[in-house]
Amino acid sequence: MIYRTLGKTGLRVSIVGYGASPLGAEFGKIDPEEGRRAVHHAIDCGINYFDVAPYYGRTLAETRLGEFLVGKRHQVILATKVGRYDIDQFDYSARCVVSSVDESLRRLRTDFIDVIQIHDIEYGDRAQIVHETLP
Repeated sequence: MIYRTLGKTGLRVSIVGYGASPLGAEFGKIDPEEGRRAVHHAIDCGINYFDVAPYYGRTLAETRLGEFLVGKRHQVILATKVGRYDIDQFDYSARCVVSSVDESLRRLRTDFIDVIQIHDIEYGDRAQIVHETLP
């Protein structure tokens, strides 16, 4: 696997990442054991960048990924998102962002998340995102 540095973070990420939205049944039902095997196979193949969001499966993807990464957390760069929580539910307020990160930490069964992204930023109030979400 080829790895590159992610921006100025110093994080070395695989050039192929694992998008975990299917673990939340975003595109149809998935057998949880098949999801577990897919996550473990990705790690075995050298994929270390895992991307998920509370929106995917309305928290199911984060919950499953957290379960599947037990004992393997140190092998991955974990990214999740804030701001979008349902089809028409967006909240980029600082209060919601902090709460969302805390909830993601619990679902992902970890004490840190490597990368936090703002989900579907185009639906947010840009001034709020710049002055409240980002700081």
